[in-house]
Amino acid sequence: MLQKSVIVLILCLFVSMLSFAPAVHAASISDLVKTIGAPSMEAAGDKNSSSNFLENIFNFVFEKLLNPLLGLSRGASTPEQPANSLKSVTQSQPEGTDVKQTSNSLQGKTIVVDPGHGGSNPGAVANGTRESDHNLAVSLALQDKLRKAGAKVVMTRTADTTVAPEGNSLSTELQKRVDIAEANQADLFVSIHANSNPDSKIAGAMTFFSQSGSEPLAKDIQAALVNTTGAKDRGVHAATFHVLRNTSMPSVLVETGFLTNAEEAALLRNDVYRSKIVQGIFNGVVQYFDNH
Repeated sequence: MLQKSVIVLILCLFVSMLSFAPAVHAASISDLVKTIGAPSMEAAGDKNSSSNFLENIFNFVFEKLLNPLLGLSRGASTPEQPANSLKSVTQSQPEGTDVKQTSNSLQGKTIVVDPGHGGSNPGAVANGTRESDHNLAVSLALQDKLRKAGAKVVMTRTADTTVAPEGNSLSTELQKRVDIAEANQADLFVSIHANSNPDSKIAGAMTFFSQSGSEPLAKDIQAALVNTTGAKDRGVHAATFHVLRNTSMPSVLVETGFLTNAEEAALLRNDVYRSKIVQGIFNGVVQYFDNH
């Protein structure tokens, strides 16, 4: 309210000065105004010119009185906001973040990772993908992640080969994988596979176990796998697979998806999706050791 009163008073004074100006010697009033308004009127032109005098009066009233009160500026553009005044944007964690990275539960544990099939036995082949290739890619990545977390990892194979010499029976091939786990006194045995079904609409992840002591491991891995990949949860199931029933340590066989489903096959070929599979299995293994 006080501010408005001051402004009205200034404007009245300005009008009075304009009406009074012709009767007064311009130079004398100009000197008075110059004294009050210096230095903004130092650049005024001819002090003997009444037009310059009136311009000086206007400059003084506008720049020295109205501008501080109203925040006005003649012909001045709004200053740009300094770059350092912008708020920084905090990025969210990338998808698939290793939520178990700080756990120490894998330190000193021996884990056998078994890429299913290989060599002359490619496993399921559908939609341009061989199961043995997918199994190996996931298993090698899982090996790296487990080792970084402190586990000793033993691979049953690291290339596109059979585990037993070529020409042996399937039972010999499977038993060779069991023998590796037993010889290394493994704490866990994890076999990696991809599934197939005559019905191409079927998709999803599932995990198998044989011994009752392996069920908690199967449940932890299945839950984490579904959580990280978003795959359809096809559950945990008891089975009599050779590598599960003949190993003495907790053992699971993970079916990461169905190659016979075109959409899921495309995902299983994708490195980003494979990394989610690896993360899920890893998280499940850590969860198991945290709880046991």
